[in-house]
Amino acid sequence: MTLFECNDCIEKLTPIIKWAGGKEKELPIILGNLPNFENFYEPFVGGGSVFTAINAKKYVINDKSRELIDLYNAIKSKDKAFFDYSANMMIIWQEIGNFVEIHKEFADKYRINRNMDFSKKFVSDLFSSIFSACEKELSAIHRNIFPNQESFIREIKKNLFDKIVRMNKLERKLSLLSDNDISLNIQTGFLSGTYMYFRDLYNDENICTINNSLHTALFLFIRNYCYSGMFRYNAKGSFNVPYGGIGYNAKTLNKKLEYYRSQKLADKLSKTEFFNLDFEDFLRANKPMKNDFIFLDPPYDTEFNTYARNTFDKADQKRLADYLQSECEAKFMLIIKSTPYILSLYKNKNLNIRIFDKKYLVSFMNRNNKNVQHLLITNY
Repeated sequence: MTLFECNDCIEKLTPIIKWAGGKEKELPIILGNLPNFENFYEPFVGGGSVFTAINAKKYVINDKSRELIDLYNAIKSKDKAFFDYSANMMIIWQEIGNFVEIHKEFADKYRINRNMDFSKKFVSDLFSSIFSACEKELSAIHRNIFPNQESFIREIKKNLFDKIVRMNKLERKLSLLSDNDISLNIQTGFLSGTYMYFRDLYNDENICTINNSLHTALFLFIRNYCYSGMFRYNAKGSFNVPYGGIGYNAKTLNKKLEYYRSQKLADKLSKTEFFNLDFEDFLRANKPMKNDFIFLDPPYDTEFNTYARNTFDKADQKRLADYLQSECEAKFMLIIKSTPYILSLYKNKNLNIRIFDKKYLVSFMNRNNKNVQHLLITNY
């Protein structure tokens, strides 16, 4: 099926944040199948890959994740405290990385003793005096900008020592690491501790309640440095995804923060309203009309359908389908994983259903590939 272009509807901005299920890779398909419209509505905005790529007179944006909408609003309002906290996190992050490059005594001590069996007690006895000599320097890096400096030092020490134990086990099981790999692993121990300190602050209910600017900055940091961008919370509701690892050590948010301050993004956000509602409440409150366009990328119909601590189950999928088929006056595009249940909601309902992969889009009725995973559903 031939794609058509809507060049007036395309704007080249990048997503606000990495988000599970983001649609950057599908943008050629999405942008190639836009209708003509005036105002743009998105009930499940996520990281904003489609929102930032589309041009409209007005944008009306929603997500059930309060933290995500807080981030959008902090950027839109140019919240100074949010930007200051975020910038200081990056200063601390980079200074901790540089600290390890300066203090080579940790790597040297490890290499001298690498043939020993490193238990937790052995590592503590071997490295505690070296670490204690550096505590004032680490405290100076922290600068008491954030709460609980003692926790900052404690988490770095714990994660560093744990990393050294694991590194020794790896060497004894496989082969000796190069000098560079030893240094990178020790750096990862320090940075993992820094991440865990910020993760603890993020999970602190008091910060969430009384300092929204700090909590939003912590949310941005955690979303970018947690392992593989995962969402996972324990039974107490605390975020518990670990640090991303060595590949994240050199990562910085400085360019992202510059983008958040850019005039082009500010111009777009000045035409945008943000909401933190259930999708149905959002659509009914704002009532998209005939000349408007709704893009929908809801959580998929799978057994793992908890989205940012908010469940989205089959009943929600049914509510969405009912709204789109019975109440929606605007043009809409729905991207969703193909499952028997989803097909039962949309098939034979006078809608245009097509299947696609990364490059190809074909009619659902004429499909040859029985294993295609995604559907593009429109009412135009």
